[in-house]
Amino acid sequence: MKIAIVAGGTGGHIYPGIAVAEEIKQRNPKAEIVFIGSPEGLEKDIIPREGYQLKLVRARGLQRNLSYKALSAPMICLIGFFQSLIFLLKFKPQIVFATGGYVSLPVLAAAKLLGIRIFIHEQNVIPGMVIKICQRFASKTFLTFNESQKYIQGIVVGDPVRKAITNMDRDTAREKLGLKADQIAVVVMGGSQGSKRLNEIVIAAAELIPDNYELIHIIGNRDFPWVNNYLKGKKIANYRSLPYVYDEMPTLLAAADLVISRAGATAISEFLVRGLPMILIPYPYAAENHQFYNAQSVSIPGAAILIEEKDFSKEKMLSFLSTKQLDYAKMKNASLSLAKPNAAERIVDNIYAKA
Repeated sequence: MKIAIVAGGTGGHIYPGIAVAEEIKQRNPKAEIVFIGSPEGLEKDIIPREGYQLKLVRARGLQRNLSYKALSAPMICLIGFFQSLIFLLKFKPQIVFATGGYVSLPVLAAAKLLGIRIFIHEQNVIPGMVIKICQRFASKTFLTFNESQKYIQGIVVGDPVRKAITNMDRDTAREKLGLKADQIAVVVMGGSQGSKRLNEIVIAAAELIPDNYELIHIIGNRDFPWVNNYLKGKKIANYRSLPYVYDEMPTLLAAADLVISRAGATAISEFLVRGLPMILIPYPYAAENHQFYNAQSVSIPGAAILIEEKDFSKEKMLSFLSTKQLDYAKMKNASLSLAKPNAAERIVDNIYAKA
């Protein structure tokens, strides 16, 4: 079988595609899988490292404001459509699976024209514009959250998570990081793009973290230079900083006791399968405020604390780490009850159902 997986832009779109590819390869090692992405996303760095072929096509998000990018988006997408058409004619896949994002639109339009079976997956509670457009010609639409059914028809399967995340042993991970048995490991991250606001708050609080905590701060490549410069000369015993990580993420999440993060759907799904308590600070400028609704879906059942960015501060962060506000055991149980570790399996079951 030949399958094209459209997964580009941010890690939130790329990682579910990788998880589905892993499941396909596990069932059928001879399956031919090619990823399709854009030159502007993280996929050009991540996908080749996973050992998959990557085809790049031009794409640009449909902007709602009046700007050069908004005016040029239709032409860029048209170029991407013809690039996709040529590639799909050459590769001849039986299936195109897309994880949303702007690169999906030209590829799926080309696949529809060629009569290729299309499957799509929406990670967030609030469906993105591309998924809304493309669902009408998809064989099946998969959803991460039950709440999405208020906005779009689809099968709720969860968000596929890479096997490296689910399979990592906690004791091995903590030993690798040099963590003591009684240390509470807190991973702070702002998503694959990083978060300047979260970074500012974390470094302001770093020197005040209680001694029994270990703060692991994933800064993001964009902010890493200035944060490192700010911290130069400071000796903080229970704080360590990293740029954006990929290979190390399974180790960090397996070792963690708590995560403080933005509320991207794929990140949340990774936290859930690890049974992690969460403090979620949604990115307030995300399209249709979708991160808020992602966070709400796990905070209401008790797996997370939802704090809007305007209410998050150094003092607020420290209050969670220096008091007994968080019931880790209760939040862990809630997190595990919401997890859908077999999401990739269910998607591939459906893909193969009539293949």
